[in-house]
This record gives sequence, C-alpha cells and structure tokens, in this order.
Amino acid sequence: MARYLLRRIISGLIVLFLFVSVLFFAVQAILPGDFVGQYSLQLSPDEAQEVRELLGLDMTLWQQYLKWLSRLLRGDLGFTYTWRGPGSPVLEIIKETLPPTILVFGLGTVMAFLLGQWLGKVTAWRGPGFLSGSVTFSAIMLYTAFPPWLAFLLIHFIAGKLGFLSQSLTLRPMWRLSDASQTEVMIKMIIGLITVLIVILSVNNLLRRLLGRRLPLVISLPLIIAGWVVSWYWYDFVPLATDILRQAALPILAYTLLSFGEIMVIMRTSMTDTLNEAYVQTAHAKGLPDYVVRDHHAARNALLPVISKLVTGLPFLLTGLVMIEKTIGWTGVGTTLFYAIGMQNVTLLLGMIIAIGVFSLITRVILDIFIAALDPRVRIKPELSGIFQ
Repeated sequence: MARYLLRRIISGLIVLFLFVSVLFFAVQAILPGDFVGQYSLQLSPDEAQEVRELLGLDMTLWQQYLKWLSRLLRGDLGFTYTWRGPGSPVLEIIKETLPPTILVFGLGTVMAFLLGQWLGKVTAWRGPGFLSGSVTFSAIMLYTAFPPWLAFLLIHFIAGKLGFLSQSLTLRPMWRLSDASQTEVMIKMIIGLITVLIVILSVNNLLRRLLGRRLPLVISLPLIIAGWVVSWYWYDFVPLATDILRQAALPILAYTLLSFGEIMVIMRTSMTDTLNEAYVQTAHAKGLPDYVVRDHHAARNALLPVISKLVTGLPFLLTGLVMIEKTIGWTGVGTTLFYAIGMQNVTLLLGMIIAIGVFSLITRVILDIFIAALDPRVRIKPELSGIFQ
C-alpha cells in the first residue's frame, strides 16, 4: 500500500508540473497584452517599460519560464505583480487564502458525504416509491445545477427573502479588538477538527479490534462536534470561531448542496446492487435485524464506489467551489484565482494552481487510504483492484 501511495504522489506531482508548464505558455499566448497593459492609461511609455523590466516581462517567454522554473525548484513561487514592481510573495498569499477554502471544502464535503450516503442508503433500502423518487430527482437537480446560479439562489432566498445570514460576510467589531487574524483562527480550527477526527478514528479502530464493533454514527458525530467546540475553548477563541462559521455558512451550504446529489445517487445505485448479493441474503436468513443488515453488511461495501467517485471527481468539486467563492464573495482560493486571471498576474495564477493541485493530490491520497481501510483486497494487492483503474 505504501509503495502504491508513493507512486500516486510522484505521478501526481509530475502531471501537475506538466499542466502548470503548459498553462504558463497558454495563458500568456491566449490573453492579449500583459499585466502592465492594465495600467497603460496611467503610465507613460517609459514608466511602463521600467515596470516591465522590474517584473521581468521584457524577457522572452522561454526566459521567463526558465526563471520561474529555477525559483520553483528552490521552493519559491515568486512575487505578485504590482504597477510599482514585485509585490508580496505568492507563498504568503497562498497562506492567507488556502485556509478559508480548506474550511469550506472540508466541512462541505463531510456534510455532503454524510447526507448523501444516508439518503442513498435509506432510499435504496425502501425501494421505488414517491419519496425515493422525489429525493433522487432533487439530488440530480442540485448536482447538475450551475454553481453560480445555485449560489445566487441561496443569496436571494436565504439572505434576501428570509433575512438569514444577510450580513454573513461582514466583519464584526470583535475582530478589531482581537490580536488574532481570521487566517490564524481558521488554521487552528482546521487543526482542531483534524485532531478530533484522528482521536475518534483511533477509538473506533481500538473498539473494532477489542470488541469487534465501532461507535455508531449517531454517537460519533456528536462527539466530533463536541470535541471540536472544546478545541475552541482550548485556543480561547470561541466568539471568533463562531463568527467565522457564520461568515462561512452560505458558501458551505452552497457547496454541500452542489456536492451531495452525486454522492446520494451513486450510493443508492450501489446499495441497490449490493442488496442482491449472497452475503446480504445470508444475513437476512440468519435473522439479523434489518438495520444491522443494512448498515453493517450492505452499506459498508456500497460505500466503495462512492469514495472512488470522490477520488476521480475531486477536480470538478474544487472547480464548483472556486465559482461559489467568487459568486458569494468568500475570500479564498477562488476569488484570488479569478483576480489573477483578470489582472494577468501570471505568477499569482500559477501559484494558486499549484496550491490547488497539491491540495487535491493530498486529498486523493487520504481517500485512497480510506478505500484501503474499507476493502481488504486493496491492502493485499492494490494494483489488481479495479477501484484505482
């Protein structure tokens, strides 16, 4: 398994490097002009030429690429463009914008997964009917929705008509009285949530080894939430963390609704196929309760295609999140990426693409580990498993 994950990481980095290299030339070949052209009315020809020399835009594309590549090999993503010359380091911009995106992505993905797999499991178990058909139709509608359109609807109805979260993206006075920044608080919130998840997973693994059982979801989920809130008290930023979640509510809701539909449909289809398997029929014949057959026999194996689809569909989910961020105005990778494209800020654009690619690669590796935990065949000989094809 370790050898397989190492191959995935190396191949992913190679693909990411090739993609970014092609993008370097494609962006500058397709978009007219350059960054300095945005300020052509404010700068004289001599001033514009001076700024181009400061930014290195007077060199040929190959010279610019080799200069950027030499920095990249040293772990330096360069500096953003300003009309006065090089600006802030791109790495600093990534550190500021990546935590908000990770927070929305993490919470939204978990909520979409829990909701989608539960609805898919229940509707498949009940079989065809009005309720199952309505839920499936709604899931398909949300999954196929255009992300900005869905975000506009939520803003219109929730913030506009109902008046909820109407000031969700505004900064409260408490932040002006605090020494902590939003980025610092978000990072600690993410660390706290990951720590709690690791503890709960470790406890479940220990219980499975000792007693052959795990904590049910109705117990695990409240424990995760309670542990996360306790971490806020540990860091002593409960009001700040609450305010961040209030600001993130709309983008999290939009991303959850956009993502859960596909999970629900795949889970329902996979669950329906699993119900016809011999081991499920055997569990019924043994007289096991329906919820045990459904949750511990059928649903466990039905989850494998769902997680596999998350692995392959991760870039599309991140694309939807980028558009949602831009539409709602959530300051994250999405808004920064659109700004970099509009201003032809090439170094910033490439830096954000690299950050998204590395984050996507790490997430895929984590999902691969979950698949291996659910499917013993992957641990024995992963290269033979059709899941990873």
